[in-house]
Amino acid sequence: MRRAGWIVVAVVLAAGMLHASRLAERYPSYRYVMQQLDIDPRYIDDPQFVEFVGRYEAKYRRFYTNSLKRGKEYIPTFTELLLSNGLSHLFVYLSMTESGFKTYAKSNKQAAGLWQFMSATARNYNLIVNQKVDQRYDPVASTQAAMRYINALYKKFGKWYLVMMAYNCGEGRLARAIKRAGTREFGVLMDARRRLIPPETRDYLKKIILLAMMGEHIVQSAKPEDKKIKQKIIDGKTFVNVVAGTRIIELVDAIGISLPEFMEMNPHITASKIPADAFLVQVAIPADRLKHFKEHYKPPTLKQIYRQKHYSRLVAHIVRQGETLRTVAQQYHVAPIELIIANELPTAKLTPGQVVMVPMSEEAFRRRNAR
Repeated sequence: MRRAGWIVVAVVLAAGMLHASRLAERYPSYRYVMQQLDIDPRYIDDPQFVEFVGRYEAKYRRFYTNSLKRGKEYIPTFTELLLSNGLSHLFVYLSMTESGFKTYAKSNKQAAGLWQFMSATARNYNLIVNQKVDQRYDPVASTQAAMRYINALYKKFGKWYLVMMAYNCGEGRLARAIKRAGTREFGVLMDARRRLIPPETRDYLKKIILLAMMGEHIVQSAKPEDKKIKQKIIDGKTFVNVVAGTRIIELVDAIGISLPEFMEMNPHITASKIPADAFLVQVAIPADRLKHFKEHYKPPTLKQIYRQKHYSRLVAHIVRQGETLRTVAQQYHVAPIELIIANELPTAKLTPGQVVMVPMSEEAFRRRNAR
């Protein structure tokens, strides 16, 4: 009886080793994926990971395909933003895991959008979340906020896999787990027997790794079924800046599409016009309407603002540490959008030492110099 038991155990172990070997063969990109995420590539043979893949591989293949259908217009933009900010393009799979690229995704804990931000975290990373605008649903703004958050987590924890763990279970929970473990080693933190991080976080990491291995393999694969999936990744939309105060009805006329089509592409816009406190909002438009938009969208010019506000001077302001577009505008009693237009700023972000030209009326200029 004892011998029979050992035979069963040996068969199970042999089957697991065989599956692990096949796993490395099926996903030859595993080494690249794991190295990009600071994970030892030998994790491909980890029994818990092998068991996870064996159980969920077919399910997540379907999830991957369905996510591509929903996110085909976001993926090129996400990838470009990540790479231009020094992050691995594999973080696209973090967003895929979080939301499945469902634009309206909202969790039971009220996390929302493609990157599943809680409202407090979103505001901490400069997203507008109020009754009129919720930039968690803005693909570009939320991705830029996610990159700031990811970089902040990396600065704190120093490993990309720790960034993903913290993103899921929270910074405090992860810090306590590391303290209990006495190490930051991936294999120790992921060991189910030690229960250092929540089970859902362990599965979350495994899911991202598996989806990334799938995605990287499909990109390089010549199989007909993989080619069919690759064809889903197309860039059918582009993003443009729209200034505060723009009426949505005027915007859709400039784009040349219907209001329902615009609202479907831009779920983060919930008001009849771009609110004044939004400064600049990036909206999605069909890529083939970009030329039409540029020809017909006419934001206010500095000359028009000068005439309306009786401005006659431009004053140079050197941005100091901690100053924002809003605080600089408040110092000079002008609207933030006026600074954006006067300086042709591509975003609302300012950096210390940057020179910002501020439009002022003659009366305001004299009052300021009289102090």
